[in-house]
Amino acid sequence: MSYITRNANLLLLLLIIFSAAALVGATVYFQLNFGRINEAYTLKMEQLNKISDELENKQFALNQVSSELNLKKEREAQLSGQFTEVRTEKESLETQKNKLTTEKLGLESELEKTEQNLYKTQNDLAAKKALVNELETEKAKLILEVDLLKDDTDELHDTIDDMQDEITCLLNTVDDDEGDC
Repeated sequence: MSYITRNANLLLLLLIIFSAAALVGATVYFQLNFGRINEAYTLKMEQLNKISDELENKQFALNQVSSELNLKKEREAQLSGQFTEVRTEKESLETQKNKLTTEKLGLESELEKTEQNLYKTQNDLAAKKALVNELETEKAKLILEVDLLKDDTDELHDTIDDMQDEITCLLNTVDDDEGDC
């Protein structure tokens, strides 16, 4: 029995060593396989993120293009309405232009008459201005003459005042003191 026990122990030991080696081999195999799978997963995730970013960029660009298209459609509709308005306004303006051209011809004729009257009035005005200038010159001369006469009058008044003071002094003073006046 000891032989069987010994064989059984040996067999168990071999079985444990074989199991441990198999476990180590499986661990190493699975570890290498996990690393490879993890790298493949990381690579796929990066690719997926790139594709997701590209998709977002394309979606953003598509939204912008769609927005611009809608804006262009609105502008086109607006411009179409404005074009109709402008065409109507153009026709109206052409009619007004024709009326104004006719009116202009009449006004030019009236202007010519008015210019002739103006020329005559300017000649009359020039003659009256010359008369006014002549009268103002004469007025200035008379004012100057009045000023000179006022100055002469003031001097004569001063002389009269001085003589009256001297007469008063002479009348009030004694004959001996008359030289002081």
